[in-house]
Amino acid sequence: MFKRSLLSALLLSVILPVNAQQGGAATTLPVEQFKAELARTKGLLLDVRTPEECAEGIIEGAVILDYSAPGFMEGLGKLDRERPVFIYCAAGGRSRQTMTRMQRMGFREVRDLEGGMGAWREAGQPVVVAGSGSKR
Repeated sequence: MFKRSLLSALLLSVILPVNAQQGGAATTLPVEQFKAELARTKGLLLDVRTPEECAEGIIEGAVILDYSAPGFMEGLGKLDRERPVFIYCAAGGRSRQTMTRMQRMGFREVRDLEGGMGAWREAGQPVVVAGSGSKR
């Protein structure tokens, strides 16, 4: 039993650092922390919802890159891997998958909005009409 535990510990000490080098920090944050870190770092805010979803409002300053569009991965590839990226979708599923992909692509810092736009609205945070500066 002890030998197996020791072997597992040794393997983890080798595997974990290798995996950590593949991509940077990635984490899911609740609304208030997401908003605070975005403001602090001046990172890129990325909305991965469909155009129909975005028509209902986006977080001010967001760049829209439709997760379901054919050129989605190419679009991700054009982003600056050194700049912090803050991602959200409707409920958190697509943005979480995007965060994982971006980490594998070598992005330095990726943050996901826990609960997505639903949580953002539920917390009473403002949204704007896509392509305008007017708040809803």
